[in-house]
Amino acid sequence: MSAINTPFESKSLEEAAGRGFGRIQESALQFWKGVLSQPHLTLRQKHLVLLALHASPSSLNERAIKKQIDLALQAGATEGDIADVLLTIMPLANHPVYSGIPLLLQECEAAGEKDAKTLPEMPEQCAAIRQKFIEERGYWSPMRDTIAKLLPQYFEVFIETCMEPWRSGSLSPKEREFIYIAIDCSVSHTYEPGMKMHIQNALRFGATKEELLEVFSLAALMGLEGYFIGTSYLAQRPSQQNAF
Repeated sequence: MSAINTPFESKSLEEAAGRGFGRIQESALQFWKGVLSQPHLTLRQKHLVLLALHASPSSLNERAIKKQIDLALQAGATEGDIADVLLTIMPLANHPVYSGIPLLLQECEAAGEKDAKTLPEMPEQCAAIRQKFIEERGYWSPMRDTIAKLLPQYFEVFIETCMEPWRSGSLSPKEREFIYIAIDCSVSHTYEPGMKMHIQNALRFGATKEELLEVFSLAALMGLEGYFIGTSYLAQRPSQQNAF
């Protein structure tokens, strides 16, 4: 059975969910299958990208996480690939720090704290971590300097955790950038600075424009999740259950 056979829990559930509104179902499935049948990413890569989208802190869809793990494994992914993706997406939750620190400093200054924007020196340990990151990854974000100066302990554990998939993970550098791009372009997040940086990195690692366009279109499949969840519930809902 093809790993893209159905977005539902089973083929029988797909059939049950479509009863009574077949053309609506056909349209949803046509879009889902059309996106997944594009030729530039492997099926394994597609389901790893979809896993990242559903497991992202901005989504956390347990049903879809389990579904995409099964589909990715069917498509040739390893359990190591799965674990790699699930840790690679962690940095998305750092974006509130990126957004919050400038606002906090601005409001502290407005509240009368004269030296609010005067930052302490970066601790030596943080400077060493920054240098190692640049050597291993080839780029740096200036905002991370601010984080290192204001939240040095957080900075140390955050950067070290971010780096571990690059050191011991099973994804290729290009595939890992696919994951970053996917979670940054998700409809529930859409973080343009991150998208731009990771597109640049992906191209540097050999990604093609066509591959990245497919990543964008996979993110658009998130628009169908409400349909799949809702119609699955309708199909399984006891007929005697009455609405309030």
